[in-house]
Amino acid sequence: MVKLLFLFIIFIPWVGFADEVRNVNFAAFQKADKSFEFEPIVEGKFSDFISAMDGAQILALAHTADAKDGDVITMQTSVLRDDGSNLGDYGTDCQLSFKDESEGTDTSFLLGGICHVIQVGRGKDVRKTLVIPHTNIPDTSQGFDGWFLLDEDEETGVAFYANVSLRNAK
Repeated sequence: MVKLLFLFIIFIPWVGFADEVRNVNFAAFQKADKSFEFEPIVEGKFSDFISAMDGAQILALAHTADAKDGDVITMQTSVLRDDGSNLGDYGTDCQLSFKDESEGTDTSFLLGGICHVIQVGRGKDVRKTLVIPHTNIPDTSQGFDGWFLLDEDEETGVAFYANVSLRNAK
């Protein structure tokens, strides 16, 4: 009987409760059309966001599952190629710190860090380090579907966007 009571106390509280799992969504784009302007806020679902980037090409998209306060999110995408006698490299490399400053039902999420933009080869030699200050990013579960611009580098035409989404885990 004591064993049964012990099992009941240990396992029953976990049954039926769902934890909130936050996903950080991060995207990098580069202008394909020089006259294209990145908007500071792009409203709408994911398909609306992609449609709004009609004058840019997507470089990378990351969807992290179960982000916790203090997590470091990394995203790297590169194209390496032989460029004659040199190695060419085109890509982005980001290390971002996720902060959860939520209190109760009032959510508040920040994302910031460092992104490197590299365009070496084909006549270019660009190596940029962008420091992205911690920026509030929208929580789509709070009724606002949208993406916030974290940073844009005018020289390379690269921009970074983010938001947070909620998934109920069972």
